[in-house]
Amino acid sequence: MIVFTQRASTEYSNLQIEFVRKRIFGWKWGWGGGYGISKSSSDPSAMDYMSMPRLEHIKSPFPIIFGNVLNPVIKRITVETKENGTPISTEAKMVKVGAERNIWFVLLPSSASTPFEIKAFNEEGVRIANKEINDPNDSGALLIED
Repeated sequence: MIVFTQRASTEYSNLQIEFVRKRIFGWKWGWGGGYGISKSSSDPSAMDYMSMPRLEHIKSPFPIIFGNVLNPVIKRITVETKENGTPISTEAKMVKVGAERNIWFVLLPSSASTPFEIKAFNEEGVRIANKEINDPNDSGALLIED
């Protein structure tokens, strides 16, 4: 099971992900991590993200990319990877977690490796934010494109 947690804050955006397994005597933590990104009123982010790679020694649902949707204009997110040079686009699952709050995540194939390209789209299907990730342990934010 994947569990998301977040601390309430007006000064930074943060999200934590934990992978746990049900065992005979209860739940056992397997792997996890999180991020915190300062919010800027002069250059507000459209969304933020963190990438977590697959680990060789732990059976888990990773690699995964996840984050907060910070701008309600974003209606769809995809992550594009390449397999043998062929682009593969995976649709993010967006989860409503409050009246005006969504988180998103993409479970990538275990063979996926960087670079990843995150793309955010508005209701009309127009791409409004885009970022290429070259570090499998990256985190950051995307701004609305001009």
